[in-house]
Parts: sequence; C-alpha cells; structure tokens
Amino acid sequence: METQDFRFSSQISHLALDIGGTLIKLVYFSSNGDHCEESRDGTSIVVRNNGGSVLQGKLCFAKFETRKIDDCLEFIRFNILHHSGDQHQNGTACDKLTVKATGGGAFKFADLFKEKLGIVFDKEDEMHCLVGGANFLLKTVPREAFTYLDGQKEFVEIDHNDLYPYLLVNIGSGVSMIKVDGDGEYERISGTSLGGGTFLGLGKLLTKCKSFDELLELSHHGNNRVIDMLVGDIYGGTDYSKIGLSSTAIASSFGKAISDGKELEDYQPEDVARSLLRMISNNIGQIAYLNALRFDLKRIFFGGFFIRGLEYTMDTISVAVHFWSRGEAKAMFLTHEGFLGALGAFASYNKTQSHDTNDLKPHHHHHHTVQQREETFNCSGEISVLTSFDSIVPDQLVFQIGNKMVYHSSFVEEEGITKACGCPLLPLKSHIKGPAPVSEQDRTDIVDEAITFFRANVFFTNFDIKSPADKLLIYLTFYINVALKRLEGCRTLAVGTKAIINLGLEDIPVPGEAEFPFPGLFPLPQSNEEADLFRNYLKQVREETSGRLLSVAYRANGTPNKWWLAFAKRKFMNVVVL
Repeated sequence: METQDFRFSSQISHLALDIGGTLIKLVYFSSNGDHCEESRDGTSIVVRNNGGSVLQGKLCFAKFETRKIDDCLEFIRFNILHHSGDQHQNGTACDKLTVKATGGGAFKFADLFKEKLGIVFDKEDEMHCLVGGANFLLKTVPREAFTYLDGQKEFVEIDHNDLYPYLLVNIGSGVSMIKVDGDGEYERISGTSLGGGTFLGLGKLLTKCKSFDELLELSHHGNNRVIDMLVGDIYGGTDYSKIGLSSTAIASSFGKAISDGKELEDYQPEDVARSLLRMISNNIGQIAYLNALRFDLKRIFFGGFFIRGLEYTMDTISVAVHFWSRGEAKAMFLTHEGFLGALGAFASYNKTQSHDTNDLKPHHHHHHTVQQREETFNCSGEISVLTSFDSIVPDQLVFQIGNKMVYHSSFVEEEGITKACGCPLLPLKSHIKGPAPVSEQDRTDIVDEAITFFRANVFFTNFDIKSPADKLLIYLTFYINVALKRLEGCRTLAVGTKAIINLGLEDIPVPGEAEFPFPGLFPLPQSNEEADLFRNYLKQVREETSGRLLSVAYRANGTPNKWWLAFAKRKFMNVVVL
C-alpha cells in the first residue's frame, strides 16, 4: 500500500492521543479565526506565532471506541489532516508527522497510524500523563471539580497552594489509584481490575449490548433491587442499625439470583445492567477510600470515561466514600474526566519543545509560541487557557477554523474554456448528459475539488476569489451544503438517494433570478441562450456532485457517515440553507 503524504490542517496543531483498551481519546488545538461560530463549545486559548501575531482558538475533544479504530483514523484524516503532495527535492515525501500519544495503544497501534496517516507517535508515560492532565485541569480550569451526592452537584473551589497531596482514581478499562504529591511527583499505590472493561465485558455477555454507551443507557432504566440482595431482604425489611446498615444497603450484588430460581432470560436486561454498574461503582468507591485512608488523604478525585457524567454512577461512588469514611472524606469528580491522559500528553509538548521545562501555566496572559513552516504549526513554548475554559462541552466535537486558508481551485487556465455568465464550463468525469466537456477519468475535476475542500471551505464567511473557477467552487460548496441538509435524517443510502433525486428535480435558478443564492457572483446572462447554457451546465454539475457525495456521505454498508452529515448544520458564506 502506498503511503499517503499528510500534514496538519493550517488551522490545527498539537494533536495528542490517549489510546486505551476500550476508548481512544483525542485533544487538539484548533485556531479560531475572526468569523468562527459556536465558540461556546470549545476551550479558548491563544497562540503567538513567530511573526508576533496572536491566534485565538479552541481545545477540541473527541473519543472513539478502540475496537472501531478505523473511525478514529477517518476522523483524523478528514478533520485534522490534509493531503499535502509536497515533495522534497529528491522526490521523497515530506517528513512524517510526529504527535504525542500515551496509553497502551500508543505502542500497539503505532505501526497502523504510521502506515495509514504517516503519523509517528512520540510516546509519553501513561501515569505521568494522567497526573499531568489532572494537575492541568485542577490548577487552570474554573469550576472543574465538583461533588455529587444525593442528587446535588456542587462545584469545589480549588486552592492551588493547598492542592497536594490528593488521590487520583482513574477508571478506565481497569482502575489505577495514584497518590499525587506535586507536579511530576506521584506514586501508583493501588488499583483494581474491576473497571470499565469489566462493566462492558460482563454487560455484553449478560445483556447483548454492543457498546459502552448502549449499556449505560440501558442501566439508566433498570432497578438493581430486583437482582441485588439488600440488608432489608435479610432482616425482614428493617435496618441493621447496630452496625449502621440501612435496609436499602446492598448486602450481596446479584444475590437474589441465588434463590429466585430464575434463569438469565427471566431478568430484564436493564435491571442486570443497573446491578452491574452499581456493583463496580460501589467496589471502586470503597477501594479508593481505603487507599486514601492509608495515606491520610482527604481529597479523592475520580476520572476516566467509566463515569461519563452519569449521575447514578457518581452518586454510588460518593455514597461508598461517604459511608466508609463516616463523612470525613469526599468523592470529587472532574468535568473533563475522560481526557486526563490526552490532556497530559497535550501538555507534554511544553517539555520536549521548549526551553521552559515547567508544566502548563494557569496564568491567563501567557502565550503559546508556534513556528510556522509550510503551513504547518510546530509546537513550542507555553499554552495558556483563558477564563472561558469552563464553557467546554467535552463530548461535543468542535470545528473552529479561521479565515486563514481558503482552498482555491487549481483550474486557473482559461484558454479554450467556454464560459457562460462568466463561469468556465469545466470538464467533468461524467456520463450525465450536458454541455460539460468530458474529462479523463484519472484526472481531478472541479467536483473532486469541491468535495475534497468542502469540510474546510464551508467554515468561511468570505472567500478571496483567485480565478473564475473559484466562483464555480463557491457555488458547488454551497450546493453540497444544501444536499447534506437534505440528507440529514436519512438513515439509509436508499432514503438518502431518494432525497437527492428530489433535490435534482427542483428548478435551477441562474444569475438575475430571485432564487439564485449569490447575487453578484456571476455576470447576468446576455441572452436566453446563455442563460439556458449555464442552467444546463449547473444541472449537470449538480447531478454529478450528488452522485459522488452519496458515496462519501454513506458507508459501504449503507449507513450514514457522521463525519460528513454533521456538516449539514453549517452555513457557508452565511447563506441560509433551506
């Protein structure tokens, strides 16, 4: 297989990955230009380039199941990287991209990322990244830590001068318990193999759920008391007050299955999922407190994607810590719980590429220095987080691209090209009847360019036109935006195809008609013949674009490709898509 040559998008840098046994977590910086939208969804940071100008941007977060690593590769390829095509003088491809990575998958999948994306992992120690990510959040982000008990969520003010020591409990596939004494000072003191991997593994066997999220959602509707043996079941509905056990306390997880005389199929899967979640959460909370007790630690921070902000999970852990500590210790949770390792890897760019070896600073007026070479950001210096950091929605993908790098058409040669309304009637690789000349099948045409550049160009609110072909590129970018809007909600290729066919049956306006989306983009037709020629060309190029768009908007099995359909919500050039 020929290795493709990729580079970072001009708006993206600092990609860091934490590849675990169950999930892959990504953090990356995306520049935030003057015309960005939806800024509430990201973490504002600033960078200073070597010219002294400041770029504002976002910290963006994404996660994938490790078993679906191809989805992760596809996401990085289409949303973080661009095909370069740059060559050295000796004809070899550009240098490989080096990114920070941690977790066991940084070793296991290193060859895969190198082969598919040309990415070389600069591996960082997993425990070091977990601690670094937690310290980064606790010292930098307002309203990051909170308690959750009896349905009440309360944010905790963190005194940076009295942060250490604390216990960090990271719940991934397994559980690590780390005593943190300072920046870079930590010790893994314990752990348990009963973690998120146990929950998903047993859950798949017992309920037939296929994913972590599906299992969590199922547990939300269950009742663990159907399966768990409670203290009240043993004591005739009363408390065991002598030792402080209420009648609702769990005496034995899954204990009722011993005497109920039922088979697995006799229980509701949601009750099984609930009992399983309660068993593992309770176990982790108890073990965490016992380890905190060993070292007289009063603060216990829980992180990892096992929690997922699920109220029931947090409440179970909190109750366990509260019960076993008799109220002396508190379980605390982190808003960005699942990205500790990835954030730690992200923060490690400071140490390897800057003379300043300190961790990320919490001060709001430091700037991050980047050097720009061949439209690629290389990392060095400090990263600083502004006060809007607390507005992050960690599970929501954030695409914030400024107006620094519009992708233009390569069809700048006009000699011999027929025009209508000032638009070149460029050749198409098409068997659809129309006025377009036929292009060779192995050559890129304007439809290829429009689809390839769409997910970058759709973010722009203005477009610096370099050639007449750019006008056609603008029109097709808008049309793809319209087509994706029609495909939104079409859950199969068959339904999507029908929607696109209906779109193709609609009237096609030309310049001078009220429905044309870009007044002034093209000159008005000078005759009915010119108007008809342009209308027929637009019809042909739209139909060709529709066919190729379907092939990327849906996967081979006919299911929607979310990395395309998510862009239906964009507004190219601020034109409203109906």
